[in-house]
Amino acid sequence: MEAFKIQYNKALETPGYEKSFRTLRLNTWSYEFSRWINIDKWDACKKNIDLDDLKGRPCYGGLDLSSTTDVTAFMLVFPPIEEDEPYIVLPYFWIPHDTILERVRRDGVPYDEWLDKGLVFATEGNVIHYGYIERFIDDLGKIYNIKEIAFDRWGAVQMTQNLEGMGFTVVPFGQGFASMSPPIKELMKLILGETIAHDGNEVLRWMIDNVYVKTDEAENIKFDKAKSTERIDGAVALVMALDRAIRNGNKDIESVYDDRGIIVI
Repeated sequence: MEAFKIQYNKALETPGYEKSFRTLRLNTWSYEFSRWINIDKWDACKKNIDLDDLKGRPCYGGLDLSSTTDVTAFMLVFPPIEEDEPYIVLPYFWIPHDTILERVRRDGVPYDEWLDKGLVFATEGNVIHYGYIERFIDDLGKIYNIKEIAFDRWGAVQMTQNLEGMGFTVVPFGQGFASMSPPIKELMKLILGETIAHDGNEVLRWMIDNVYVKTDEAENIKFDKAKSTERIDGAVALVMALDRAIRNGNKDIESVYDDRGIIVI
């Protein structure tokens, strides 16, 4: 009975485990898809983040490159330096400028308000300007020590090549159960334990709340864009960045510049 209570409380806290609880503990059929997490748990991880304290610190990026007309998300995750520190998340989002009002009317999502608050950035025109995002990430790399950038293989070949040309280490990241399940489960543990910190960014909160997950027979999970209610690009980028941050932590990654310095021509 004690184990049953533990599993029951876990299902209450994390909707993504509800299917498993209903199937294995209650012997009832349930939907293949379920909401991932109670948004109140995410809200509890909101902290005041001092950007100056993060300058020069090792961090890892996750890039979810949208189609040319949708939201593109880039996340930076800073692994803890001390044992009692949380992982820290910095989110960035881009949308095409000329389609903002149309999207507000069509989707009922306040992109215009988020733009005014500086929570999203608008690129010129009616499609995403990837060159603008590349330069933005390049500028971030001058402030923070971005060790790696993980990216979805689909549709990101040219941009990742350009980022490599700027000196970044880019890592392809699969979107299936094998790649996504471990970091998603780790992210859930961090959220429930309040050992991940964010600044309450409204766009990222909206995307986290949109996430539905799909579970396979082995209880592996992955985010499902088709079943999620709205955009989840930020959540996907966060999982990819967190995976690299957990794998590598604060260990130094050698650079060719360490030995020979920068050659000026």
